[in-house]
Order: sequence, then C-alpha cells, then structure tokens
Amino acid sequence: MRGDIVYRVYALHEGREQDAFFGAFPTRPEAEAAIAQLEARELGGKSWAAQYHNRGFVIREASVDTEFELPSRPRPRDVFAVKVAGRPGPPGCWNTSLVEVFRRDPSSRALERRCAYERNHTMFQTFEPFRQGDRELALISRDYTRTAVLDLASGEVIAEEPPTPEGEAGSAAPFCPAGFYVPDWWDVHDGSVRPGSEYWTKDHEWPTGEFGFVWGCVWGDDSSWKVQHLDLTRVQQGVLRRDARFGYLELATRGFASPCLDQDNRAPSPPPPFVRVAKRDGRVRVTFAVEMAFDLASGAPEEWQRLRIADLE
Repeated sequence: MRGDIVYRVYALHEGREQDAFFGAFPTRPEAEAAIAQLEARELGGKSWAAQYHNRGFVIREASVDTEFELPSRPRPRDVFAVKVAGRPGPPGCWNTSLVEVFRRDPSSRALERRCAYERNHTMFQTFEPFRQGDRELALISRDYTRTAVLDLASGEVIAEEPPTPEGEAGSAAPFCPAGFYVPDWWDVHDGSVRPGSEYWTKDHEWPTGEFGFVWGCVWGDDSSWKVQHLDLTRVQQGVLRRDARFGYLELATRGFASPCLDQDNRAPSPPPPFVRVAKRDGRVRVTFAVEMAFDLASGAPEEWQRLRIADLE
C-alpha cells in the first residue's frame, strides 16, 4: 500500500560504483534474515560475500509508491472445491449434474458448504474460482452451451452468456464449455519482487481477474477442445463477453483435471500446463500447448489445421 515502509537489502564492494540490490522486505527482521543467508553462502570453499561484496550489506528504508497489495494465498482454486452428483436426465437426454460448492477452512481444511447449482450435462472441468479485488467469483456452466459467473459469497449467478439463437440465419454454432482458466497473480509471479522493490513495475500489478479462457467444442465438432477468450472486466455489472480471437485452435488438454474436483486436495495447485500468460512492457502474451498433426514423410502440417488456426477458412 502506498506510503508503507519496506526494507531494501544492498551489497557493497570496494571500487564498485553501484550497490547490488538483493530484494525488498516488509519487515527489518526479514531483511536481516536475508542478509544472514547471503553471508553464509560459500563459493569454492570460500566466503561468497567476502569475494564479491567485501564491504558487507546494508538495509535502507524505502516508501512504497503504489496502491497495489500482493493478493493473499492460497489461490482461489486451492480454497474452493466442488462435489458433483450425476443425475439421470429425461428419456433421450443427457444426464445432468448437481454441483455443490465448498470453501476449505485454511487451518483445519474442513469443507464449508457455500451453495449449489445444477448443470444440464456432465461436469467436465467447468468450475474455476477466481478473484477480482476482495470479491470471490467462479466461472461455471449451468447450461452446456453457456458460460456463467457465480458469486461465491451469495451463491448467485451475476453474469451469463445469452442463449445461442437456434435456426436463425447467420447465427454462429453454439460453443460448449468443457473447462475454464482465469490466471491468478500467484500463477504468474513468485512474490520475490514486491511493492517497494527497485524492480517493481506496473507489469507486476497484473493479472487481477479481468480475463480468462474457456476450452470446449463448437457444436457438432467434439473431436477436440478449442480455446476461446473470456472478457471478465464487466462481470460485476452482469456483462460477460467471449470471442474466438485465437481462431480454431485445438488445445492439448489431455491429462488435466481441475484441483477443485478433488475435495481432498492439499497441495498448492499449479495452473493448467497448456496455458501460460506473461506481461512485459505493458504487452500481454499468451502461449498455448496445442494439438497439430503432421505428415511424417514431408513434415508438412495438415492443411486444414493450418488454415483454420489462421482463420482463413
């Protein structure tokens, strides 16, 4: 928070014009502990500090100049869990799912029931808790062709995609969600650079739950999972937007299971390994692990995949 004092650790060396920066810490005892670890390091059986920082270490106070605060841990997907009970659907229809949402007690790990909702299909990976500020939300899919946002405090759906018009000329085929991902701050950063650090930039104040990803199938093509973008900037005003800006991209999701589906999960859960986001100099980049087929003899990709990914069809 702006105006807070942090304690920066610097290393000094004879003849060096600029002191080496070794991090900012919220308290002086933490800074002193970091110095003790640095002083204990050895290189080739000799003191590392004596070789490269022969004038020792100092602590300098600095004032934080941003309102940003590091989000709490654990991450939302390590806090919330769901229990899914399959239910038989009407004759000739798919089975449905009763989804109960629980919050884990941080100390006892006991599950506290928060709310429940019904989904008119099997569950897949369609539950992803995330946060916007101090508000806890989750991406869900009650209808198999629509994404929605659940308020985890009230149990109310606060935003949902409108139904896809059926039979209307020019209407797009429905997109059926099978999984979600909203990058959390701790998915992207490890906390080693914090407000008050010399290295802190606006890029470190991101992400904040303003976007996400949905993978699933376009109606009539369930041969693979395609990925689309979710704009979450206005979900608290009831507006949820989705678009296919990545083209017909087939995501390599095999083997992934949402940690929220495991009520006994105790380990910190990494993000899905097939989606990675980063921000540098204000520019956001996303990297996907995708499925591509190639001709073994020539090495050429399947032409239809190349064309569809480039959105040339």
